[in-house]
Amino acid sequence: MVSNMYDNYKQGDFVTISNGNAKSTFEILGVDNSLLRLRDSFSLIESTRARVELNELILVGIANIQTKNIGEREISDSLSRSFSDYTEKNKAEAKRRYQYVLAVIDSNPKAYSDRILQPVIDSVAVENSDTPPSCRTLKRWLKAYANAGNSIRGLLPAHENKGNYEAKIHNEIEPYIQLAIDHFKNKTCPTISSSHDYMEALIENDNSMRSSQDKLAVPSIPTLTSRIQEVAPKALLESRKGKRLANVQFKQSKNVREVKLILQRAEIDHTQLDLFVVDDQTKMVLGRPWVTALLDYKSKNILGFYIGFENPSYLSVAKALQHAMSSKSYVKELYPEIENEWLCAGKPAVIATDRGKEFRSIAFEEACDDLNIIIQHNPAKHPWFKGSVERYFSTLNKELLSDKPGKVMTKIYDSIDYRPEKNGVISMSAFMAIFHIWVIDIYQCKPRTRKNIIPKEVWKEDLSRVPIIVESPEKLKLILSESFTAQLGSTGVIKDYINYDSEELVKYRSTYGFGKVTIKRSRDDLGEIYVFDDKAKKYFRVEAVKQAYAKGLSLFQHKIHLKFVKLQLKSKVDIESIARAKVLIMKVVENEINSSRDTKVTSMQRVARYQNIGIQENGETNGSLLEYSNSNSGVPKPAKKEIENIEYQPLTSKFDGLNNEFDDELEL
Repeated sequence: MVSNMYDNYKQGDFVTISNGNAKSTFEILGVDNSLLRLRDSFSLIESTRARVELNELILVGIANIQTKNIGEREISDSLSRSFSDYTEKNKAEAKRRYQYVLAVIDSNPKAYSDRILQPVIDSVAVENSDTPPSCRTLKRWLKAYANAGNSIRGLLPAHENKGNYEAKIHNEIEPYIQLAIDHFKNKTCPTISSSHDYMEALIENDNSMRSSQDKLAVPSIPTLTSRIQEVAPKALLESRKGKRLANVQFKQSKNVREVKLILQRAEIDHTQLDLFVVDDQTKMVLGRPWVTALLDYKSKNILGFYIGFENPSYLSVAKALQHAMSSKSYVKELYPEIENEWLCAGKPAVIATDRGKEFRSIAFEEACDDLNIIIQHNPAKHPWFKGSVERYFSTLNKELLSDKPGKVMTKIYDSIDYRPEKNGVISMSAFMAIFHIWVIDIYQCKPRTRKNIIPKEVWKEDLSRVPIIVESPEKLKLILSESFTAQLGSTGVIKDYINYDSEELVKYRSTYGFGKVTIKRSRDDLGEIYVFDDKAKKYFRVEAVKQAYAKGLSLFQHKIHLKFVKLQLKSKVDIESIARAKVLIMKVVENEINSSRDTKVTSMQRVARYQNIGIQENGETNGSLLEYSNSNSGVPKPAKKEIENIEYQPLTSKFDGLNNEFDDELEL
């Protein structure tokens, strides 16, 4: 039987464990289901360690694996290139190859012989209407996949890693190429030739005002064709033919597999709880929190969750997925009264979702590609497709909330007589403690379903049979961040009016010049980005120049500030005007907090969203509006005269929670 490809640990690899400033390195001599045999590289003393113990050390960032395979080592680097950074053409080819590789792995063959591989190839080719590869080619893909640490990046076309031999385009020509691409994307569906003619006319018009030695050369049709092919095929088709046709043509094929073990399938969804929560300090009603949860299909365990007041988005999905794949060691420190362990952590092979836009976003799909997670979208009008998580939310409302203060039935909530500020008396921090106690000491310990499954016991039973695939915290954060293309200029990178620069970025542009760079950014902290070094093939961290404004700032808060600048201050959008907006908005927030108790719940819920009330990193909870509003720490303070000239009445009306939804990208 072919060896298990899905395992963190392989004989001959090395494990590095940090203890303060000291580091110890161990060679892996042997691996079984529960133990690893190690040899200290310095003392040569042999020892054994439990697999679950090493998993935990990796999850909390204390240990990491150094593979003997150079290609796998480069991919496993926490700052290495993400799958989303490659061209759409090459990603599409890698996904095609992945369908065949995955089908072979699922069949669990005894050997990779032609007799065994050919039926698998034929089946996948028919299912996907694809030209089948030869058995020899598929064997090469399987080897490349294994050598890359079972990463889809190992299936990218080989020329992706070749040197850059293409002709360099003059910097002044680049804008004309972009205009030609935009011309080609028009719904009138022009040909490449007509778009080239359009570009040529623009350049010739420019050349008419230049001296003979300064005239610009017109790029060839093959050059323009190559650049157009770099555009995402789905986005290109959508711009020319419409979104519906693009979605039909690029629909994702589903790989439905029988679930026999934990982490083979997880289901994710959101629910808004039938519970009103109040601020820890002010006792103001914040509203009804949203819960995003991942449920393991086999054991019915909760793998992870995210709780907050924002509407479901990629941020809440990414945070829940990050929590599911992270250590739960914080529980003992924050909630010592909890008796049981929460062992659940790991990467599910399949995630079943509904058809919400957050689950169909490019960011979510490419993060799952990078993590080797298959997405199964719920077919329309088939809610039972992910029935386990639906039943979990029903259980959540019945068991957890049945006797809690703040519990509200929908009909009562709709009644004009219901006053949540009088009935909702559970604080955010108390609710988070109750939620953890219920998940760990009650939900996972009681029989579930008609088969009397006890989630905790099923998880323990399968642990010895399932290799838990873990990722380092830094790598997981980078993968779940969103990718963008930005312009690198003399002042660094500017994204959404925030300037990012560092000594390392100065060295990079001094060596390679200006141009387009790939960056990654997390929606919940605009204080830093990661810039991709195209030569070293890895990311490096760059902080915002104005840390006083951007550190810890969420994208939602930043959009509020930008909208405020545009509608209220009516001034030029720059970091100083945005910082002034931040101060003024915090005054509005304080007015909301200190106003009468008749404040609308919907308004306070938007305030809670602005303040990031809810579960934070490492399971910690921000439970009070005052923790943020009373400390404008580091915010540049505008002159007092400027603040006094602002009329406050329209400010309150603009931040009443009724018009604070935005598109994914800024359009100011």
